[in-house]
Amino acid sequence: MVVPPTFSDLGKVAKDVFNKGFSIGSNKLTVKTKTSSGISLSPSFELKNDNLVAAFETSGSPAPGFTLKEKWCSGNVTKTNVIVEDKLAKGLKLDLEVVVNSGTGKKTAVAKTAYKTDGFNGTFDANLDLAGPTLLATAVSEYSGVQGGAKVGFDTEKSKLTENTLALGYTNNDLTFVGFIKDLSVFEGMVHHKVCPDTEVAAVLSYNKGNNACAFNFGTKYTLDKDTSLRMKVDCGGNTTLSCTHKVKPWLEATFSNSLNAKTMSGVNHGISLEANL
Repeated sequence: MVVPPTFSDLGKVAKDVFNKGFSIGSNKLTVKTKTSSGISLSPSFELKNDNLVAAFETSGSPAPGFTLKEKWCSGNVTKTNVIVEDKLAKGLKLDLEVVVNSGTGKKTAVAKTAYKTDGFNGTFDANLDLAGPTLLATAVSEYSGVQGGAKVGFDTEKSKLTENTLALGYTNNDLTFVGFIKDLSVFEGMVHHKVCPDTEVAAVLSYNKGNNACAFNFGTKYTLDKDTSLRMKVDCGGNTTLSCTHKVKPWLEATFSNSLNAKTMSGVNHGISLEANL
């Protein structure tokens, strides 16, 4: 059984080269632990722009197929998810997400539906706005490594499309390519190649027909050993970011990142991230 990725995960291996393992402009501590009864607890603290942001996330499964998640942040915003999976039908997942801002009194809710089976993976989300919900649907199909997908957003209140994206890609053991066409004006392609077990390279090229802007990003990851990995990414503006992740202890991982503009040798920035899995 081959289940394709969700639309948001198309090209994920390439995205991870650019997005994972970097901590720029902030210092972050994340702790993850799980009780003997299976309840996950994860407090986190992030110092960014002289502001400390704290969050606490917990999740557990009261019964097979049911999951409850709760997240609170120091902005006094709570997010609750009630998830039911593989109960009504095999491969069907239902998720009700409720966000409450105690400071402003604002409340929002989103009903999320996902279904996956051999050769197909689709989602359908609707925010429960009485004025008129916004609908978001995605679908991905795969055959012999060739993947095709679409994403459509529709605002029922204004009766207009808010988003439409088409995707076409190909993946095998060491090569992944995917191209996107967004609103018939933005074209984006990303490629990922696993050169060898220790080395990965990725590139992203995008073109905006509206303003004729073109952007190119290149990234790589090199695994020194089982405990240490190095990452680097650079964009067409010369902004370069270097990162080193080291497993200090079996339960503690540290990431050190630095960035600068290679053209002007200015704009130096750094960040430290610690993640503890207890």
